[in-house]
Amino acid sequence: MNSTLQPAEQEPGIPPGMIKIGEAAKLLGISIRTIHMYEREGLFIAYKNSAGTRYFSQDDIQWLVELRRMIKASISIAGIRTLLSLIPCWKIRQCEYTSRNQCPVIPNHQFPCWANKNNLCNETGQQCRSCEVYQLRHQVSTLKNVVDIQLKDEHLNGTQSSAPSE
Repeated sequence: MNSTLQPAEQEPGIPPGMIKIGEAAKLLGISIRTIHMYEREGLFIAYKNSAGTRYFSQDDIQWLVELRRMIKASISIAGIRTLLSLIPCWKIRQCEYTSRNQCPVIPNHQFPCWANKNNLCNETGQQCRSCEVYQLRHQVSTLKNVVDIQLKDEHLNGTQSSAPSE
């Protein structure tokens, strides 16, 4: 997507260059309800003002474009969410051993760490939108290509990979 964000007017307390959800939906050619669903599914975190209005940066728009690309490539929303949940937040954040065992994210690998109810890191209290783990979401889309290539190579060679037993 080559478009740049054109915010209609800058509201107090909103970072520069952000646009409202309706403008984002129009720019992406999708409905506001679709964006809300992606958020409910834990695929991204919207920036919200004190009134709850959602705003989107250029980075947010690029991520939504990438989500749409993955969905059009036949990756389900549950599949994308599972890929995102594989980002090892506890290793990246270097959580303490005791807090890693107590973290509510670790036992449930169906959602990425930022999809926790509070959207707040238990270890540091940092907001997830600014966390380096959340920023890694852009790299997840390449995982499908790596898996596809590996599976195609195995199929062509007549071999199967053995999954490590747990």
